[in-house]
Amino acid sequence: MRRFAIVILDLDNVHPEEDDKVRLIRMIEESLQWWHGYLGQSDKLGLDKWKVYYVEWGDELMVARVLNALGKFREYIKGEL
Repeated sequence: MRRFAIVILDLDNVHPEEDDKVRLIRMIEESLQWWHGYLGQSDKLGLDKWKVYYVEWGDELMVARVLNALGKFREYIKGEL
């Protein structure tokens, strides 16, 4: 089964455009490559193999649904996330 990392970024007061997704993907992947080069043999995460699979802009309701699917909804509601 394939594995993924799920990262939720807070974009409060930021209003990216649809075409900014491509720039964000490129910046994230370039950053991962840089960190892999910087860490060298110490890169236990294998950051050179990571690729951005999907980027979507969402609202608070979408985040709540994702966290609910991950079983983290209670922590989200309590403000623990």
